[in-house]
Amino acid sequence: MSQTAIDIGAIERELRQMWQEQAIHPNAGGQAVIRALTLNLIARAPDDAWAEQILSVAPGLTAQHPNRTVIVIDRPGTTVEVQAQVQALCTLTNAGRTQVCGEQITISARGTPAGQLAGLVLPLLVPDLPVVLWAPGPQPFAQPLVQRLYRLCDRVIVDSTTFTEPLTELAELATFEQKAKGAPAVSDLGWTRLTPWRELVAQFFDSRTFLPHLHRIDEIVIEYAAGTVVNPVAALLFVGWLASCLKWAPLEEAVGVEGETIRLYLRRPAVGVGPAAIRLVSVEIRPSLSPARAGLASVVLRAIDNQRAEFVVAQTDDAGHARTRATVADTPPIERMVKVDPVTLTDLLSSELRLLSRDRTFAAALNLAGSLARRLTSYHNDPL
Repeated sequence: MSQTAIDIGAIERELRQMWQEQAIHPNAGGQAVIRALTLNLIARAPDDAWAEQILSVAPGLTAQHPNRTVIVIDRPGTTVEVQAQVQALCTLTNAGRTQVCGEQITISARGTPAGQLAGLVLPLLVPDLPVVLWAPGPQPFAQPLVQRLYRLCDRVIVDSTTFTEPLTELAELATFEQKAKGAPAVSDLGWTRLTPWRELVAQFFDSRTFLPHLHRIDEIVIEYAAGTVVNPVAALLFVGWLASCLKWAPLEEAVGVEGETIRLYLRRPAVGVGPAAIRLVSVEIRPSLSPARAGLASVVLRAIDNQRAEFVVAQTDDAGHARTRATVADTPPIERMVKVDPVTLTDLLSSELRLLSRDRTFAAALNLAGSLARRLTSYHNDPL
């Protein structure tokens, strides 16, 4: 039934009654049930579509990180409407073993002021447990509820693949992360999706044969899948990762946009010609011309300084594999088909929930990617 006020005490009483009933009446499988909470997870759904996604992944998250999940469906509207629902989320284990359960509280709101929603959420958090805020969707830090809650959280998780103004929002995310300095820590599921790509590129240079070419990279070409919104954020984060790890620096104003193709220039230390010498690294980022799954489609690194070399990672038609190729000078290329496990939204979130502090690798990559995004947004012919 719709109402404009929710009795927090009634929610807590319902939770206690739920666990008492579970303790007295074990489930039909004969499994004992225990309540185990390791964190508070607040998930803000900006619309009904996101609410469905959040509700679908909550049980899987509880299986890996037993928690009290507070889902807030924050819809706009002219009339205030608030409802609350409580349920237990339990893992499925083998018969005869203990079943571990968490809790889910769903607050469905329409036209409700952020202050009122925050006032409902905060008393529901379990004391002395970490608090994580998951805020998917565009412009997360512009949302009044997020602004009310983030200072009280240990971690804030966003998803740059859902940005509708990608360059502007990437720059804002970088600014927020730098100012926060880990309080709260910031995570981006768009960055988490890059993990297989970063691992495959790094594996090239585990070889002593290829390692010298890592410091002689002169050209980078990145293609990404183009959806309804042209979103080069993943490619910029990848460049930010490489540049921050290898001590490259963007050239001031050295950016260009031609249609949907982005061109950037960075400087790197020159190898073998003195400590002050530099070389340019050119970067081209463009949408893929061929059909590709979401995310990056291919990454090409070329070294033309001294001995020519090329390193490629690319999607294949099989979602469970990627193709890598390394070519040095005139030697035959070394090619591999690499197994890449498909990653679900639950997997991505679970990976981020394991982090206990600021991810400094991500922070460095985001800082550099944000500076590139700011240059691109100020470029007078920027169509993105």
